[in-house]
Order: sequence, then structure tokens, then C-alpha cells
Amino acid sequence: MSQDTVPSPYGYTNYRDYLAAFYAARKAGKHGYSYRQFSQQAGFTSPNFLKLVIDDERNLSAQSIEQFITALSLSAPMAAYFRCLVALNQSHDDAEKLELFKKLTLLTPVTKRYELEADTLEYIQHWIYPVLRELVSIGEFRDDPYWIERRLNGRTDLKEITHALNFLRTRGFISKEPGGTYKVKDDVIISSDEVRSLAVRSYHRHALEQAITMLEDLPMNQREYGALIFQLPEENLPELKEKLKEFRKELHQWALSKVKQHPEAIVIQCNFQMYPQSKKVSGQ
Repeated sequence: MSQDTVPSPYGYTNYRDYLAAFYAARKAGKHGYSYRQFSQQAGFTSPNFLKLVIDDERNLSAQSIEQFITALSLSAPMAAYFRCLVALNQSHDDAEKLELFKKLTLLTPVTKRYELEADTLEYIQHWIYPVLRELVSIGEFRDDPYWIERRLNGRTDLKEITHALNFLRTRGFISKEPGGTYKVKDDVIISSDEVRSLAVRSYHRHALEQAITMLEDLPMNQREYGALIFQLPEENLPELKEKLKEFRKELHQWALSKVKQHPEAIVIQCNFQMYPQSKKVSGQ
């Protein structure tokens, strides 16, 4: 069987998905190929170790990573990518994950980098990118950093604004029309579960940090911070989550209808927080 028929790890953001694709391709192209044969090539005594890893029932140690690289017949560059990918997936620290993702991007051939959705991850992480994306839809918008700076409440500077504007333009999140107005990309979608999870957690962390600065920077009549403490059966938490999601959708539709009536608008950041302060204890 030609190695070319086996998928490379490049572009994958989950090493288990890559292993599943590798096994499916190898089994389809080589009669009799099995989990046992992979284990023999990798030097494992367990005949179904690959299946356990694919099914997320086992992680890879530093030693087993090298054994997998041997059985996968990875070249040196691909092996470096695979090591980084495993570390990314098995890390539980978001700061470490972000650094590993940056490294993974550098290890990826340029023609494959779009599959990692690195641009979308960067877009979601920083508050200024989505805010500027909304701001360009305002009729009076001008792509002048000084104009933008005067209209932002968040703590930023001209250098950061210029970088953000260039990022949005060069990565295709916004585009300038012949008449000078800007067109916004309709949606921002992340297909990779690994990248989506990392991006969402990172975004909410930064949004919470910014909420602290807004509490200090804005007068009370321009902000609304509130908390509600109440009792609720633990089994009703999923229902509460759905109620909050529906309210967000309703609020968004209301805002869109207002903008249609009054095109001159400002950009609003609205955060929702909910978490149980207690939990049921078994036997009590």
C-alpha cells in the first residue's frame, strides 16, 4: 500500500480523529490490517490499544507517542506536528493550549493552515475584533484609527486599533466596497471542536476581564451590573440554560429591529453569567 493513500496529520486539531482516519484508510487499502497489527508494529502488548486511544479511553504517554510515530511511519516534520497535537489535546491549561496551538500552526505547511482555523481563533479571543466588526456596519463608520479610538470604551490604543483593522481586512472578516463602505462577513463559524472549545473559553475569560475594567471606567448610568441569587432544583439547570439562550436570541432580534429603524447605532457588549453556588451531596 502506498503511504500517499494514508492521511497525513496536518490540518487535524484532534489526534484521535487523525488516528481514526489513518486506521480506516489503512484497513481499506490493506487486506487483513487490524488493531492487533498496529500494536505489533508499535510494540504494544495490548492488541486493541489503538482502539482504546481512538475511543478516548486511553491517553498517550511520551513513550507511547514515539511508538505511535513508528507505527504511523511519520516523517520527522509530521512527527513533530503529531507530538504537538497530542500535547494540545491532552493539556488541561488554556494558556498552555494557546501556546501549543501557535506552535502547531507554525509546524503546519502553509497550504494546510486554513484547516486549523487559526484566524477565527484569534478573532474570537480578543474583544476588539468582534466590536470593530460590528462598528463597521454603522453608517457613519470611518476606517480612521483616531475616529475609532474616540468611539471605543474599552482600554486600547491607536496601534492596537490599526492592527485589529488590518487583521479584519486581510483575513476577510470585513471588506471595503468600491463606494468606501464596508461589508461584513455574514457569519463566523468554527468547525473544529477543539478550536471552538478553546476559543469560546478564551473569549469569555477576556470578556470577564474587560467587564472589570468597564465597572471602573463607565459611570453607573451607562452600565448595568446585577446578580440574582435564588434556589433551584439541580435537575432544572438544563432548563435554566435554555431559558437564558432563548432570552439572548430574543434580545438579539429586538436589537436588530431597532437598528433597522435607527441606522445610527453604537456597539453594545452584553454578558450573561449563570452558575450554581451549591450542589447536592450524596446521602444527605
